[in-house]
Formats: sequence, structure tokens, C-alpha cells
Amino acid sequence: MAGINVNEAYNHFASTYVAKENANVDKHKKSELQSVYKSIAKINKKSPLHVLKQDDNAQAEAVGLKEHARVLKSQLENISSEENSTLGKKSAVSSEPDNVTVEYVGKGQSNTKEFNIDVFHLATNQINAGHFLPPDEDVSLPKGSYAFNVGINGHEFEFQYSIRDGDTNHDIQAKLSRLINKAGVGLIAGMQEDAAGRSTIIIGSSDTGVKPGQNLRFDITESKNSENPNSVSYFGLNLIAQEPTNARFALNGTEHSSSSNRFTVGNEFDITLRAATAPGSPVIIGVKNESDALVENVRSLIDGYNSFIDSVSNVHNTGFKSSKLVGETVSIAQHHIRNIDDYGISLSEEGRIDYNPQRLRDKSVAGPPKEVVEPLQEFAKALQEKTDEISIDPMKYVERPVFNYKDPHGGDNPSPYITSEYSGMMFNNYC
Repeated sequence: MAGINVNEAYNHFASTYVAKENANVDKHKKSELQSVYKSIAKINKKSPLHVLKQDDNAQAEAVGLKEHARVLKSQLENISSEENSTLGKKSAVSSEPDNVTVEYVGKGQSNTKEFNIDVFHLATNQINAGHFLPPDEDVSLPKGSYAFNVGINGHEFEFQYSIRDGDTNHDIQAKLSRLINKAGVGLIAGMQEDAAGRSTIIIGSSDTGVKPGQNLRFDITESKNSENPNSVSYFGLNLIAQEPTNARFALNGTEHSSSSNRFTVGNEFDITLRAATAPGSPVIIGVKNESDALVENVRSLIDGYNSFIDSVSNVHNTGFKSSKLVGETVSIAQHHIRNIDDYGISLSEEGRIDYNPQRLRDKSVAGPPKEVVEPLQEFAKALQEKTDEISIDPMKYVERPVFNYKDPHGGDNPSPYITSEYSGMMFNNYC
């Protein structure tokens, strides 16, 4: 593997093919997806048909708008959920967030004041890196059908493909990468070049660590059903560049291990290990008091709102109705951000929310004040409803002249995908 860093290559492939794990809105229950479909169908029962202008920039802005709405909803998820009914819910803090991040997930009073974590090394995934081959040369294997097996998580999967006249090493390496990524068996594959321009295929496990009694996350072998042998050894699919390891750490001096870098301590703290700590320099995990927790949660709410307003306001495409969306969102803030100026929270003329955390902290010494918590809680819920609306039909903010109205005397048949023309412009792993 001279000439490349397999970890850097793997991280690039993982960021491309794997959904972002820290976004709550990327994970959906079946009932939530059914609700989205019903909302789309309901909107379209009486919606007119529109003509989309051939404006790639405006369509791209619609896709970007959906992404901005996703980000905002993720920030609002904890604040507006019924389980966390107050912005003053407890919050955990890490003394070294570059090494260890933490989120408080407990309910009620915490029995833990603080504890220390020493991180000896992180959990790693398995990475296989193949042979570097001249990319433009024809594959030095007989033409025909090939197959190999992947054993992972106690299951065996067979991958079949063919090599035809004129196929180069790069062609087949790229084909195998696509084949593995589309299979969804817990592997991530991608291409990499060395300094000489030769190409290889890198295959990594989505999960880190190893299970008890095992040394590897996956293994790749020739299939007995393959008409032609030696493809695994030719491409080096079974060559291990990095073995998987479990995370090793100590809680208050007691050593532990985990197959994942993310775990829960005492059903109260959701811990994510980011980097090893220096010897003798543990990370201190503690719980913030209620006033500090309130200030942090309010800051998260306001920063999310302001970032959304700034992102939309900066769009100056004539085919995109940015002013319409900004106006609708600001009106939500105007409705809820009233009479709380004394707590350091006010709405500016530009529609952004100004915030004085020290004034809010001073006013919250005796606990989260109901006068500010309730309106902000309702504000967060209203914003979340707005993000749902945007995600269902971002094209309403793109210039689209009315083409035809539905027959008012016709049936009640919905056209469930008309408001989602934008879905045909993209495909990603969280749609």
C-alpha cells in the first residue's frame, strides 16, 4: 500500500457512500415514512399542475433548500421532542471535545456528578487494499464469468460479474466497487491511485471492532461456482491492509473495551470517542447546571434559525423565491419571539434573532423561567413543522407557472409525486 493512506482513502469513501450518523432525521420509522406519503398525497388532491422552467440553477437551489431544512430539523429534534419537554433539560459537557464528545440522554435527576475517561486507542474497521495495476491495460484474466464470496456478520454473499474483450483493469475495479456498494452488505468500496498512476480497489467494513472469538470483520474468497478462478488473487481483494480492533479506554481508572467508538455510560451519557488522550490526561465528563443547559439549548435553537435564514437569504437566483421563504420563516419568529426582550432574546429588522446569553443566564439562576421556555418551545415546534413542509415540496419556492387546474368535479385520486418533481433530480442515501 505504498503511496497512499488507506485510512484517508476509506474515510473519503465512507463519507460518500454512508449516511451521516449524527443526523436524527436520517433515521425514519415506517410510520414516519407513511406520514410523509400521506402528506404528499393530501397536498396533491387539489393542487394544480405546473410547468417547470428549464433552469438548472433554480432546481439546484430547491435541492439545496431541502438540505438546509434537513440540517435545521436535525438541530431542532431534541429541543422540540415531547420527551425533552423543556429547553432547560440537563446537558453533559466534555473537557476535551476533540477527544471525547458527550450527550446527556438520561431522564430525571442524574446520579452521576462527573467521571474521567482515558482513551488508549479507538475502534477501527477492517480495510482490504488490492494490488496496484496499470489502469489502461487489459485484464490479464480469461474472458468469461467470475464470482467471489464475502463472509460478513455470519452470512455468506456471492458476487458475480463478467470480463469481456477490451475490459481494462480500471474498468473491472470500478465495476467491483459499484457491485459491492450497491449490495448493502456492510462494506464500502472505492478506487485509489498511487504516485505512478496505477489503480487499486479498497474495501472497508462499515462497522468497527471485532466480535468475541473473531479476528476479522469480513473475508473474501473465490467462489466454488465461479467458471474462472484467480480473480480474487489477481485484484488482491483478500489482502488485509488494516485489521479491525476494539476501542480501549478506562472509566475512572477501570479499563473497558468496545467494538464501537460510541456507547452509553450508565444509561445517562452517550459517549463518542474521537481521538486517543495523552497519558495521564483524562477527559472529564460532567453535567451542566440547569441555567447553563438552558443557555446552550437556546443558543442551538437560535443558531439553527439564523443559519437557515442566512443560507436562504444568500440565494440570488431569479428562478428561486428566496424572499417568499424568508418572509414565511421570519413570520414564525415574529409570532413566537415576543415579550422576551428582558431575557436577552429579540428579533432584528433583518429577521435574525439577537441573543444575549449572559442576560438569559442571569435571569435563570432560580431555574428555567417559564416565560421564556414556553414560547421558545412552541417556536421550535413551529420551525420543525416548517422544515417538514419544505422537505415535502421545496419546488413551491421555484418559479413554476400554473399549467392546468385539477377538475373540481373529478374524482378524489391523488397524484402523490407531483409536488416532488425535485426527487427526480437527485438520488442520495437518506431519501
